Amino acid sequence: MSNQKNESLTPSFIESVEEALGNEAALVKSYEGNQGILYKLNLQGNDYLIKRANKSSSFLGYLNQRTLNQEFEIYKKLKGIYGVPKCFGITQAGDLILEYIDGQSFRDKQYELANNESFFQAFLDLILKVHSEDIAHGDLKRKDNILVNKNNEPFLIDFGTAILVNKNSGKIKKSIFQFLKKTDLNAWIKHKYKRNYNNIKKQDQKYYSPTFIEKCYRLIRNIWS
Repeated sequence: MSNQKNESLTPSFIESVEEALGNEAALVKSYEGNQGILYKLNLQGNDYLIKRANKSSSFLGYLNQRTLNQEFEIYKKLKGIYGVPKCFGITQAGDLILEYIDGQSFRDKQYELANNESFFQAFLDLILKVHSEDIAHGDLKRKDNILVNKNNEPFLIDFGTAILVNKNSGKIKKSIFQFLKKTDLNAWIKHKYKRNYNNIKKQDQKYYSPTFIEKCYRLIRNIWS
C-alpha cells in the first residue's frame, strides 16, 4: 500500500492532481474496460489510482461518468473503513482519485490463501462493515474485485455496481439492496469454501442463502460437470 498522508479534499490538492493528469507521460495505464480506465499516477512521491470513465462513445460515456459519480458518493460514505481504498476526491473532468493499493488480486492469491481463517474472517468483517453503512457491493464473486495486500489483508475495489440506500429509498431499491447483500455474503462463502457448499461449517451457514439465480446456476453447473 502506498504511504499517502491523509490529504484533505482541498482545491489545491485536486488542482495538483489535475495538473499532473495533463501530462500523459506521467500516467501508467493499468486496466481498460467498457466502463472505466485505470491509471497509476505518482505525485510528490505518493502513488494514486486514477479511475476515468470510458467515453469512447457519447451515450456510454454519459452512463459511465454517472456511474463514476455515484461511486464517488459511495467512497465518501465508506470513509475510514480499513479495507476500502481511501478516496481523495474527484477532478473537474470527473476522474476519481483513489489510494493505490500495492497488492495482488484474490484471483492470483486464492490458492495461497486457501484455509487461511484469518484472511477470511477479515474479509467477512469487511463485508459486514460495508453493509452496516447501507451499502452492498454486488460484484464480489468476481475475484479481481478483491485485492490482497502484502500483509494478506483484503481490500474491496470497484464499487461501480454497488448500491447505497437511505430512509428515503423506495421499496424496489431496498429490495435490490437486500438481494445484493445476499450475493456479497454468498460470494464470501464461495471463495472460502471453493464452491464445496457441502463443507460449510455450522457457524458460517447463516451467511449462506443462495438466490434463485444462483441455485439455477449451480444446477446447470452440476449437470455439465
